[in-house]
Amino acid sequence: MNARALIVWSLAGLVVALSTTNPIYRALIALIAVNVLRTWSRPEQDLRFLVRAIAFTTVGAVFLNVAVGHLGDTALISLPGGWPVIGGPWTLESIAYGSDAALGLAAAVLVVAPLSYVLEPAELVDALPKVLERAGIVVAAALNLVPGIGRSFGQVRDAQTMRGWRPAGLRSWADVIVPVAITAVEGSLELAEAMESRAFGSGPRSRYAPRAWRLRDSIVVVVSVAAIALAVWARAAGVAVDWYPYPGLSIPPVSPAMFVAALLPAVAIWP
Repeated sequence: MNARALIVWSLAGLVVALSTTNPIYRALIALIAVNVLRTWSRPEQDLRFLVRAIAFTTVGAVFLNVAVGHLGDTALISLPGGWPVIGGPWTLESIAYGSDAALGLAAAVLVVAPLSYVLEPAELVDALPKVLERAGIVVAAALNLVPGIGRSFGQVRDAQTMRGWRPAGLRSWADVIVPVAITAVEGSLELAEAMESRAFGSGPRSRYAPRAWRLRDSIVVVVSVAAIALAVWARAAGVAVDWYPYPGLSIPPVSPAMFVAALLPAVAIWP
């Protein structure tokens, strides 16, 4: 897929996922993004690190909301009120609201992840206007850092396991995390030295041959823009009703306009 088409697609997914708190639309965007990653990711990319990072973040978001927010009618457990922060009822509604917030976070991350897992860094830079070229290089380097750390984590963990390391609590993970952090710093220094040796910033940069613009890319852009326009209109017209689980749980309302806007990005996995 062409880089410019994928950028517009990611923007459409972000607009839909973050313009409402309805978990139905967010779940649709997340599922579509997962399928795009499975369909278009480069063969050398490993999605397991991304999945673990999202799972850890979402579980933490749910736990934090349940422990801090003590609203709702359905109390599951009740801790002594004298306990700071976590004291009070832990409610089912707090779990639902935390899950919705975590789902929105996961959908936003997943819909942006193809910019790193599908595109080469040079493609992302070339897709930006000339005035944003320097900013694009920084963004491309940052996006490329995430899968790089994931590969380094797997390699260090496997190497430590072969040396007899076994996970035994949080402290034991320092044997893996410290080498990964050192490797990331060394990789950043090597990138900076490579850019300096190529006289970065001294003149116009060279470019790879751009990926051809195909009919699929035009369809993705048109449909993505339509999804953005539909989501913005639904929000401005009051059709996109937010979901709020307090004080009692209820079924999220479904707006046909927002439902269509959430489904339109699926065109990116059209065979």
